[in-house]
Amino acid sequence: MRNIKARYIWISVAVAFLAAIGLIIGVTYTKGNMTTFVIVLIAIVFIYMTIAIQIASAKTFRYKGKKIHYPKREYTIADEDFDSLLKKQGYKPRTTPYGMSYLKVSTPNAYKVVLIKNHEKYFNPEEKEQVSSPNKSLEKCEKFIGVEIFLDYDEETLRKLPDFNIQGDKIYYGGLYQQDNHLLCPNHIEPKEDFIDLYHTILNDLKLDIIDENGE
Repeated sequence: MRNIKARYIWISVAVAFLAAIGLIIGVTYTKGNMTTFVIVLIAIVFIYMTIAIQIASAKTFRYKGKKIHYPKREYTIADEDFDSLLKKQGYKPRTTPYGMSYLKVSTPNAYKVVLIKNHEKYFNPEEKEQVSSPNKSLEKCEKFIGVEIFLDYDEETLRKLPDFNIQGDKIYYGGLYQQDNHLLCPNHIEPKEDFIDLYHTILNDLKLDIIDENGE
């Protein structure tokens, strides 16, 4: 019944209601075992109506959340060899099960770029995955900016990606994915004044150019 359209279930409820009325009227003309039989039928019809009304109501009045339209931003990629670009800019690479992680500390700021080459390992980390030792130089940093770039992804990844974008007093973080020779940010947050220079620095390090200011 759950695969049947709501309108057909409502029609069946109406038919059952008319049948129930007919049975109620008919029971007054019956005697003995027939009366018992008709009463049982009435009970069955009312049980069906109760269940059918619940299912039909759920289908008819189901809440449909509005799709959120996030501000998007798109970038052109001048050089897809991010590894070489980042190393030349002083980023220290670290190999991870799902890709590569790059960190550059330029006190009082820190920059991080993560390249995800295997989205399944990213979202399902191994239990015995080695945890890197903390970088003590980060303790002196006042601002932290980072981006996570998905080179490998699926529909579920794209659904989660808008939540990667955050901004606070000391942190600015963004999630992007590559499509052909472009990088797309599905939920761009305009950097505050304190992060504008850091934002453009990390774009320059990656050789990215903004090509869509309005996200339309």
